Amino acid sequence: MRTLLITTLLLATPALSMAQQFGRSPGRAQSWDFSIGGIYQYGDTAGGNGGSFLEVSNELGLAFNVGYNFTNKLSLNADFDFIRPDFTAIIANENDPNDTIRIDHTMSQFNGRIKGTLNFMDGPFTPYVELGFGWTYVDSNVASGPPITGCWWHPWWGYICSNFYNTFSGTESSYGGALGLRYDLAGGSFVRASYSVWELDAGGSTAEPRLESFRLEYGWRF
Repeated sequence: MRTLLITTLLLATPALSMAQQFGRSPGRAQSWDFSIGGIYQYGDTAGGNGGSFLEVSNELGLAFNVGYNFTNKLSLNADFDFIRPDFTAIIANENDPNDTIRIDHTMSQFNGRIKGTLNFMDGPFTPYVELGFGWTYVDSNVASGPPITGCWWHPWWGYICSNFYNTFSGTESSYGGALGLRYDLAGGSFVRASYSVWELDAGGSTAEPRLESFRLEYGWRF
């Protein structure tokens, strides 16, 4: 699928100018975009220190975007993605590689990114390229220690106690970009599809999977 999308983008570019004769939507310049859509993140495997590694599965997620179009071709955008992929982690003892712990679980992942976008054409149908940076927050949902018990008084149910767990989690910076196609519809709405690659930067101390994804959005310009 990834190879097919990239090939389609490259082959479609010369033909896109022909689409301009079939009506035109209002220009994008000096307008805001808001979109909601789906993201399909591809799985990856990354190695860490001492033989540890992390394997993340393919997963669907929810995507939001807000941006401002300075001109028909240039815009600044912010992405917000929510994904819950399954993962397998092998944690190795640095002093004894045969001493390992295997964890199979589901993580919670949030991506927040700032991107500059260049649309190659002024018209409603255009390919585009994006470059940017951001942060990825990951919560393994695996307890990092014994539970913490908290108690409180509820006016209906009386005295209530519950256990709370701290989990292994962290935030890593990321950088990357995307190739995509956009079509502005009559009435101010638009559709957009893109393929992106983002690299996590954890300073080389831990496993750093590459985040590759396909994104499909429907949005409104105002």
